Amino acid sequence: MYNFGIQDEEFIRGKVPMTKAEIRAMVMVKAKIRPDDIVADIGAGTGSISIEAALAASHGEVYSIERNPEGIQLIRENAEKFGCGNIHTITGSAPGAMDELPPLDVIIIGGSSGNMHEILNRCEDLLKKGGRIILTAVTAETTGEIVREFDGRPFRLDGFQMQINRLRKLGRYHLYNPLSPVFIFTAEKIEEDL
Repeated sequence: MYNFGIQDEEFIRGKVPMTKAEIRAMVMVKAKIRPDDIVADIGAGTGSISIEAALAASHGEVYSIERNPEGIQLIRENAEKFGCGNIHTITGSAPGAMDELPPLDVIIIGGSSGNMHEILNRCEDLLKKGGRIILTAVTAETTGEIVREFDGRPFRLDGFQMQINRLRKLGRYHLYNPLSPVFIFTAEKIEEDL
């Protein structure tokens, strides 16, 4: 049985941003990935979410889209380390890099590079009915954009904010190191007449 939230230190890392373990675990809870699901990870970074998704979709496929060549290399190295032969890397920016994707059960968006509207248009076409889009955001601007973008689309949108504070020892005391707040949105595709 696979458990979400692989420790950050287990991943091969470079200078590419990585989603922290606690956030990753919650993204995976909201993604509800089944063993046979087909998943896309847009803005995959080091591939930490792709790895977790690939382990959950053990009989499915994960398509990791990343524009940074260093990120693509890290995704491949991490996929090899964790034995995830079901990860396919795509170098490029969405939505253009999404052209060859099959119909998808789950789409995870960790970065849009300013192309949110176009990416969501493509997601709407690719996502199967009942499929889910999970979006993470760290800026107020992006959270507002996400809410506006889903207005009028055939999705049920939900969201919340997570604040993680990690315990650390300092002498004989313990302090909490705060991480940046992260907003997590879930958009489930519904019938258009609902």
